[in-house]
Amino acid sequence: MNIPEFHLAKVKEMHNGVVRVKGNANSLNLFRMEGGFVGEVLAGFCVIAGVFFSVMEYRENGLFESVKVGLGVFLFFLAFLVLISGLFSGFMTLLRNLGNYYQKYWDDFTFDGATVKSKKFQIDASKITFVRPRVDKSEDDIEFSASVRSGPKGGRELGRVVVVYIDIANMVEYLSSLFGVPFDEEELEKFLRKEGIAPE
Repeated sequence: MNIPEFHLAKVKEMHNGVVRVKGNANSLNLFRMEGGFVGEVLAGFCVIAGVFFSVMEYRENGLFESVKVGLGVFLFFLAFLVLISGLFSGFMTLLRNLGNYYQKYWDDFTFDGATVKSKKFQIDASKITFVRPRVDKSEDDIEFSASVRSGPKGGRELGRVVVVYIDIANMVEYLSSLFGVPFDEEELEKFLRKEGIAPE
């Protein structure tokens, strides 16, 4: 099966035939949040801090010492932010595992041809009848997802893969192919037009 090119989502076909899909839009990694924007801000902060301390040191001890200090400050803040990101990610993953989060949100699931596994939850893939795009809007957030559903048109949602807006079309088409269900190209095109997303 041809895997489309995604901007943030990841698909990996493993040697045993199992496919792993990660939407990555709901990532708990601070450096990947908001499509990587938070990571750019944090890395920028580390660079600015390093340059600031380097300039301050240059006035007193010259170029070589100032570069050493600037690099040291940069690495210190970077290591600190990586540690904070790891602690935050671990804590939030624990909270998600305690509830039913992964039953609804298939942020990182595997498919072996018969069963979808989203952490501790297993879903019989024969129940899947179609995949459609969806968007949830609130005052300060917009969430795009490929909604995996069962039953007739409209149906019941079994789970959803949250993606960045630019990956929505490819994810809906890919999951339809992966699960062997009909792909409604006309519905997808209407959705993209309505949300102002240019098809690739």
